[in-house]
Amino acid sequence: MPGFQRILKNNFFRWTFISYLLVILLVSCKTTKEIEKKDDSDRLLREFLVKYEKTFDPSVYDEDIQLVLEEEKREREAIEAAKVITIAPPETILGFRVQILFTPEIDQANQARDEITSLLPEEWSYVVYDAPYYKIRIGNFKDRAEANLMVRRLVGLGYKDAWIVPDKIIKNPPPRPPEIFIEPEKQPEPRR
Repeated sequence: MPGFQRILKNNFFRWTFISYLLVILLVSCKTTKEIEKKDDSDRLLREFLVKYEKTFDPSVYDEDIQLVLEEEKREREAIEAAKVITIAPPETILGFRVQILFTPEIDQANQARDEITSLLPEEWSYVVYDAPYYKIRIGNFKDRAEANLMVRRLVGLGYKDAWIVPDKIIKNPPPRPPEIFIEPEKQPEPRR
């Protein structure tokens, strides 16, 4: 009987080992479709690269160094001009602002503020939150006549509901810092 048990144990280990090998082989083997799919994607990538490497001309993208240096100088000057340090808080007085929007929606208020800032970059724009409403106001006008000129200008820009409101204004507001947007230039046409 002890010899029979030893044979069973040896066969059990042998069959277990063989079945593990078969499972590993089946899992690690890729089907021919997977291999063909990978080969096809590699071939397409190679064709794409060959096509565009032939048409690429790096000299088309060379820019005149003087133009680049002048642009960098303008940007640097604008950034340095915007570094205004004020020690005292701005003085506020009673005056007028022009209100263009009164809404409970913050997204609508932010959109209107961005739009008016792009249309009138030299004017200060404010978002005033008076729960639950947002008010978009423009300018720091000391008298109603100045504010009335802004209302006429805004009506001409399409803000038909602009109106003058009394508000605390900044007595001597600093000039608006320039907005620096670096936009990609149009890519030159490739030479033929």
